[in-house]
Amino acid sequence: MLNNTKLKEQDYQYYLQNHPAVFLTVAESYLVISRLKLSSNYETDFVVVKEGYSNGTEYELVEIESPHTKLFDKAGKPSAKFNAALQQIRDWKRLLINDKPLFYRTFPTDNAKIIRDSKLSFKIIIGRRTNDLEELEKRRQIAEENGIEILSFDRLTDIAQWRVHYFDQARIYSGQMDYEPFYKRNALGNPFFKCMTDAEWRLICRKGHHHFYSGLLDEILQCRSYNEHFDRFKELGHDFISI
Repeated sequence: MLNNTKLKEQDYQYYLQNHPAVFLTVAESYLVISRLKLSSNYETDFVVVKEGYSNGTEYELVEIESPHTKLFDKAGKPSAKFNAALQQIRDWKRLLINDKPLFYRTFPTDNAKIIRDSKLSFKIIIGRRTNDLEELEKRRQIAEENGIEILSFDRLTDIAQWRVHYFDQARIYSGQMDYEPFYKRNALGNPFFKCMTDAEWRLICRKGHHHFYSGLLDEILQCRSYNEHFDRFKELGHDFISI
């Protein structure tokens, strides 16, 4: 897909929303929301819901551009699409800073700080890997100045390759989940889930919880749908399950 220049940004969006566990999640993160609406004007591409333990639930807001997007033009300045992605992140931050009730409704947590000690982090996925040291340094500077992470699509491929070795242990969820039966922890660790929709997330987050995975495990599993690889996986005799 990365080498197919005929594909559009929405093609990559669609693929990632059907395979989020492989490319977007981090350790002990088992829920990703696709196209979460912040307002009538703003919509995230993805939100990764993380277990922060004593820090409570944490959220990573993700904006994607095409892997064929150049970060910098021939003059070395940020490209129009790169600038647009950066502005999108700034707009999200400003909206959530100015509207605390919106923050708490959309991202239940124990504080609504945006800049420091925040329960939110921000990421842009854009372009392909480069070995140009000047471009890498400029990208790093922009990321630091804006308080975001910037990844290439090739980095997602690296993450997917690492996941192959990780998933055998992912189903054994620890911490606040120790008291849950194995079959539920096993279902939570299933790597073949699709993204949750905006509407599904709204139903769950109304209940709110300091620890989403332990507090709302049944609701999360009941909302889940699975991608095309799950049936094949079961045919091979493996034991990740759904509920």
